[in-house]
Amino acid sequence: MINYGSTLKKIRKNKGYSQKEVAGNSFAQSTYSNFESNKSDIHSAGFLYLLNQLQLSSDEFEYIFNEYKFDKVTEIKQQFFRLPYNNKHEIKHVINSIDIYLETNQNKFLEELKCICEALLILEISGDLTKAKEKVITVWERLSRYDQWYLMDIKIINVILYFFDDDVAIQVTDKLLERLKTYKGLGDSLRLSLTLTLNLSMILIKNGKYSEALVKLEKLLQQNLHSFPYQSLAVCFNRIAICYSYSNREKEDNYKKKLFNLLEVYDDKLFLNMIQHEYEKYALQKDY
Repeated sequence: MINYGSTLKKIRKNKGYSQKEVAGNSFAQSTYSNFESNKSDIHSAGFLYLLNQLQLSSDEFEYIFNEYKFDKVTEIKQQFFRLPYNNKHEIKHVINSIDIYLETNQNKFLEELKCICEALLILEISGDLTKAKEKVITVWERLSRYDQWYLMDIKIINVILYFFDDDVAIQVTDKLLERLKTYKGLGDSLRLSLTLTLNLSMILIKNGKYSEALVKLEKLLQQNLHSFPYQSLAVCFNRIAICYSYSNREKEDNYKKKLFNLLEVYDDKLFLNMIQHEYEKYALQKDY
């Protein structure tokens, strides 16, 4: 925690707390003072206690400590999880960022992210699923040995689901969704649950399993209508419309109307174009 103390001192003073108030009953004031002056260190549990005393998350503290920016590893992680997985330029950019970092640092996690990026690139350029899967198999073998998956594990598995066979993807997704119930109330868990189900719906649609996809999408919509970010809600409407294009024209049109009304409110033309492209690619009716 070298120099963490001085950062904590600035935050404490900005908030108007005394050293005694922050130290509370867990530290002698002199111990806390030495930490603020970077003269001594404290154990991790004690540091988390101090963050709680100052109403700070560890992520926010790290962001402040790094002069209001993310450290390089966190920045690369964020680039990766924001990737549009069909954008070759963006995928190559993340690979390049990882390569530059690994020239002078060791990081097993970033090495695995690079493998996943390379697999996504193969899939986008050649469509060779077998070759792409070979790139991520070691990542999956590591994760599959865990007794429990944690949030970052779930995020990674969510990305590589596309490389699994349908039956495996469905089975794994069900396990992930069950595991996420443990994290109920934590912000990332709801977003992950939505994303996992939406991603699984596309796997099913790509393989012509429209009824199965529809069941999952309508259940997701029923349970989370008021929790959906608007883009996720738009994707859900669109994929339900795609599924109904094979069975019920009236319901298909109803969900297309909901989709257009939603995106009209947000005036998101770029996202609408992406949605239209997905619909035209997978729906039976192509008369948007």
